[in-house]
Amino acid sequence: MISAVLMTVLAASPGLLPSAQLRKDQGVTRSTVVRDGKADYEGAPWDSQQAAILAPDGVLEWDLGQVYPIEAALVQGDNNDDFILWSSVDGNFFQPLWRAPQDAMAGLRTRTTTALKGQARYLRLTAEGGDRMYSIGEVMVFTKASELTDDVVERSPRPPPPPRAEANTDGSMIITGLLGAYAAYWFWSRRQAALAPKVTEAPKVDEAPKTGEPPAA
Repeated sequence: MISAVLMTVLAASPGLLPSAQLRKDQGVTRSTVVRDGKADYEGAPWDSQQAAILAPDGVLEWDLGQVYPIEAALVQGDNNDDFILWSSVDGNFFQPLWRAPQDAMAGLRTRTTTALKGQARYLRLTAEGGDRMYSIGEVMVFTKASELTDDVVERSPRPPPPPRAEANTDGSMIITGLLGAYAAYWFWSRRQAALAPKVTEAPKVDEAPKTGEPPAA
C-alpha cells in the first residue's frame, strides 16, 4: 500500500524546477509564475497575468543542486516565438537541450517533448525569433519521460464567452419606415389621379371653305 501511494506521488511530480535555486533573473517580469506548476488556458492572451514577460535579452537560470538526467520538458509560451532550454553540468558551458518550436495557433500555447537525452545541474531559458514580444506561462523539466502526463500542470479555466450583443434594429426600422411612407404616397397619388375630373377636348371649329369666299352670314 505504501509503495502504491509513493508511486502516485512520484507520478504527480512537478518536475525539477520548483525546488531549484534561481541563479539568474535578467529582463524578466513576474518570473515566479514560470515554475509554480500553473499555466493559463490554451490560447490565453500573450501578456496574461499568469505569464512572465521576457525582454529580447531576457534570461532565467536555475541551479538544480546536482546533475540530473533530463528526458522530458514542457513550455507554455507565446505561440509565435522559439524558446530554448539550455543545459550545463558546470555552470559555465551551456549547450542547447531543447528548442520549443512556434505554434500556428494564437496566444499562449504548450509545447512538450519526451525525447530529450541530456543531463544538467544548471538550466537556462531564453527566447528568440518571432515578434520579439516574449512571454512564458510555465516551464517544467523531468528526469523521466513518464513524469510528463496530461494533468501534470494546473491550468486556469477558460473564461466564458462574452454575451452576444443585441442586434441593432435601428437601420432596418428606418428602411421599413421609408418603404411604408413610399407605399402610402404611391397609393395616395393613384387615388388622387383616379378622382381628378377628366379634361374634355374643345370642339373642333369647321374649317373655312377653300374657295376664298367669305363664309355665309
